[in-house]
Amino acid sequence: MTKSFILPETAAVLEFINTQEGPHLAELPPSQAREIYHQLGSMFDESAECSVRAVDIGGTIVPLRAYFPSSATSGPVILYMHGGGWVIGDLETHHALCTLIARLSGLRVVAVDYRLAPETPYPGAHEDCLAAAHFVSGNPAELEAPVTGIAVAGDSAGGNLAFHISANLGSKGVLAQLLIYPWVNCASPDEGSYNEFGEGYLLDRRMLNRFVDDYLPGGQHVDASEVALLRHPLPSDLPPTITLAAGLDPLRDQSRALAGRIAEQGIESHYLEAAGLIHGLATMRKSLPSSNHFIERATAIFVEAIHASIARRGEVKA
Repeated sequence: MTKSFILPETAAVLEFINTQEGPHLAELPPSQAREIYHQLGSMFDESAECSVRAVDIGGTIVPLRAYFPSSATSGPVILYMHGGGWVIGDLETHHALCTLIARLSGLRVVAVDYRLAPETPYPGAHEDCLAAAHFVSGNPAELEAPVTGIAVAGDSAGGNLAFHISANLGSKGVLAQLLIYPWVNCASPDEGSYNEFGEGYLLDRRMLNRFVDDYLPGGQHVDASEVALLRHPLPSDLPPTITLAAGLDPLRDQSRALAGRIAEQGIESHYLEAAGLIHGLATMRKSLPSSNHFIERATAIFVEAIHASIARRGEVKA
């Protein structure tokens, strides 16, 4: 087997992380694991885009945060689901990323603060995000201008949640989806990238197993279509899909397989792979500056797909 390509910036981050003393993140109680995740973000991620206005929205099924890149105008909205294995992560850990997507896209973005495991196991997060999609699609006054359609995006477990919305609402309900190193098979076999990068590349096999234990306690539902969708037939009515993978990610092969299967169904599918980078690149942009190119490129394709879907809908109505 040839040695995997690792960017110098990635090697520096991994050296720093792998030399830290103390318990493994998988061994910590949820509250401490969440705090460590916040600390990693403060060390590795860029600051939020100062030109983007953020407004917290309460009084809904779960807290939301809306991002306005400019004065609100009628148009589509991007719904964003954060990563963290359904156990860690929140509005703050992905705040900078959401401001970036809002600036790059020129569209309003709404981040979903879904309930976390183990306090709320499966299917809590999936139900929360689908409910949030219905709320945003309902043209709420909090978004300050009419909502003409939604697109969905998310990273890691959040990519899984974004796909769940698309699977339920179909191409008529979702304009496009951006899946950033999505976790789409919790019952993944110990082979390929799952095995090759299962230790020493930040996200590891122990952490993945911990997330499964917390969100799917007792191994129940591990083969359910929502969390092991690669083991089931994919929906036939998915929206255009952009998948961004990390080259040194245990979940890389899942991204490759998903993008390929979507394309095989005749659905528009774009696949990008960030060689030499690790899972988490989207929220580690200060320490992994090469990731900016991939986020910008994926977002550009995503926005193009959103507008193309809107144009097609107009042609059908005409």
